[in-house]
Amino acid sequence: MFRTSLPIAAPRFRDRAQALERLARLVADLAEGSPRWLAILGQRKIGKTSLLLEAARTLGRKDLRFVAFDVFDAMPPSLELFRRLAAHVLDAALAEEAGTSFTLLVDRPEEHRAALVATERFLRMPPALRSTLLELPTRRADEHLVRATLALPEQLGQALGLRFVVAIDEFQELATLGATARGAPDPLPLMRSIWQRHQRVAYVVSGSSRTMLTELVTSERSPFFQHFDLLELGPFDERDAVALLVEEAPRDRPIPAAIATRAYAILGGNPFYLQLLGETLTALDPPYDEGALKEALQSLLFSRSGRLSLYFAAEHQRIVGRSAGIAAVLDALAHGPRRPSEVGAVVRASSGATVRYLERLADTVQKLGDGTYAIDDRAFAAWLRWRAPGGSVVPMKLVGDEAEQRVAEHLAALGFELVYQSRGSRGAFDLLAVRGPRQLGIQVKRSALPLRFPRAAWDRMSADADRWGWSWCLAAVEPAGGVALLDPTRAYKRKEVRIGDTARIDNVLAWLDAR
Repeated sequence: MFRTSLPIAAPRFRDRAQALERLARLVADLAEGSPRWLAILGQRKIGKTSLLLEAARTLGRKDLRFVAFDVFDAMPPSLELFRRLAAHVLDAALAEEAGTSFTLLVDRPEEHRAALVATERFLRMPPALRSTLLELPTRRADEHLVRATLALPEQLGQALGLRFVVAIDEFQELATLGATARGAPDPLPLMRSIWQRHQRVAYVVSGSSRTMLTELVTSERSPFFQHFDLLELGPFDERDAVALLVEEAPRDRPIPAAIATRAYAILGGNPFYLQLLGETLTALDPPYDEGALKEALQSLLFSRSGRLSLYFAAEHQRIVGRSAGIAAVLDALAHGPRRPSEVGAVVRASSGATVRYLERLADTVQKLGDGTYAIDDRAFAAWLRWRAPGGSVVPMKLVGDEAEQRVAEHLAALGFELVYQSRGSRGAFDLLAVRGPRQLGIQVKRSALPLRFPRAAWDRMSADADRWGWSWCLAAVEPAGGVALLDPTRAYKRKEVRIGDTARIDNVLAWLDAR
C-alpha cells in the first residue's frame, strides 16, 4: 500500500543500507562513550524522517532512546522551540512510564507537573534536575531556558542510565534566531559549547536547505566547524525505485516492472514522487499499461490541481519568492544544462547577476563537471517546462509515442493545450486538444494518406465524440514527418472507411470555430 502522508517504516523501508550503517556506527560509538555528530543532507521529501525512524526501530535498545524533532513544528523560529525540544527529550525518557505525552502537556503546567510526580524515576532524580523539569512549561524563554534545555539530555541520561540520539530536522533554521529575535542569544555557539561536553548523547542534524546546512557545519566561520560528519541522502537508484512501485502495489492491482521502469525514467528516484504516482496509478482500474501511466502522470503532474503539481507550485514559490530573475533562470535551466553565459543570454541578465541567481539556487541546481548548471530534479524540470508557454507538448514528449509527439507539437504551436484522457473517458481517441472552451478528440495514425479504418472502429469514434460532446478529427503523421489534420465528414464510407488528402483541414482553428 502506497503511503504519501506518513514516514515509511519496516517492512516497507528500503534502499538506505549505507545510511543505516552510518547511523549504526554512530550508535556503537555512543555506547562506547565516544559520541559523534552527524549532518544528513537531502532535498525535501527525500526520506530523512523515515531513515531516522527506521534507525530508531532497528538500533534502539532499552537504554538507548531516539529523539526526533522538526524545527518546522515550532515555526516561526523563536527560543520557544528549545522548550519544545526539551519536551520531546522528556517524552523519550519518561512518557512510557507516565502514560502520557509531555509534548502535549508542555502548554498545560499543572497537568505536566502531575504527570511528572506520578513517575517513580522522576522522584529518584537529583533535586536540581527535578526543579528544571517542573519549571519547563512556565520558565521564561531566554538564554537561561536555552542553556537548561540543551543540558537536559545529558542530565537525564546520567540520572536514568540512558543514552540518547537527538535528531533535529531543518536545523539550518536555528541560524536565524540570533538575528531575528531582539535581545535573543545566538543559540549556535551555546549548542556547540554545551553539546561538546556530553558523553551520553549523539546529535544528528538534517535539513532541506542543503547549501545553508553544509555551510553551517563545515565553514571555518561556523561554531560547528569540523564537529559534524556529513551524510548525503539522495534519490533511490533505478532498482529500488522500480521495486518500490512493484512491491507496494496492492495484490489485485499489480504494477508491471516495465511500467515502473518508465515511471522512474520520467520522475526519477524521489520516494515521495514514486509513492504519489503509485497511489494515483493504482486508483485506476487495472491492467496498468502505457495508457494508464499517461493518465496517472497527467492527473498527478501535468494538471493544475494534481498533487505533485501543487507541491511543485509551492516549492517554486518558496524558491523564487518575488524574484523574476530567479524564476527566469529556473525556466532557462528546465530545458537542459547551460553555461552561466548561456543562461545570462536567455534571461537577458549581466554575468554578475546571473552568477548571483545561480548561487541563490544552489539547493535546486547543481554545477556539472563540464561547467554547466542543471536542475537536479528531473520531475521538477518537466513541470517547469510544462507550465511555460507552449509547454502543453511536454506530457507527450515524455510519455507519448513519436506520432503523438509530432501531433502535439503541431497543435501546441497553434495555441492548443493537449492532455491525455483516461481510457474510460477517452475511448477511441489518443489525444484531447483543448483551446478555450473547444475540445477536440484526435485519433493519431503514423501513415501516408489515405488512412483506412474498419467501419466498427469508425463508428466507435463517432459515438464517443457524440457522447462526450467533442469535435473530432484524424491526424496523419506522414513518413516525411508532416502532420495532416483530416475532417471526418469528408471520409468515404463503405464496409471500410477511407479518408485522404481531400479531407485535409487547412485552418484547424477556423474549422473548429465553425463547428
